[in-house]
Amino acid sequence: MMTHSLKGRIVNVEKNVHQATYLISGIKKKDQWKYWHHPGSNGTVVSGSDYYGTTIDVKILVYDYNKCVTFDIRNYVLQVNGKKKISSKLLDYIVKSNEGKKVVVEETNGNLRFDFTQLDVKMPMKSKSRE
Repeated sequence: MMTHSLKGRIVNVEKNVHQATYLISGIKKKDQWKYWHHPGSNGTVVSGSDYYGTTIDVKILVYDYNKCVTFDIRNYVLQVNGKKKISSKLLDYIVKSNEGKKVVVEETNGNLRFDFTQLDVKMPMKSKSRE
């Protein structure tokens, strides 16, 4: 089992909400009134959607392959910060602290692995000023 260390750079950190939206199209003009409560227009309406979860994706350019790989760090961020949700403030901090950072990606038998401890995801504690 051979492991190679590959150099890379974080090019993007973003939140992605994964959902499927169901559309009904080709509704005749005379029948469009039946769908007035659904969003849409011109014979196409949204009839529903399914939520498949949210990810915080770190996109890393691996120099040796000149390709990007993506890792979902959402659960790691929640665990490190002891939170159930990621606030927009925490997400902004993670983006600013990590985009452009040089990292190492491990390759073992064609599988890529990324050690999340290379990331700065813990919000600094606010220092309480004494008056």
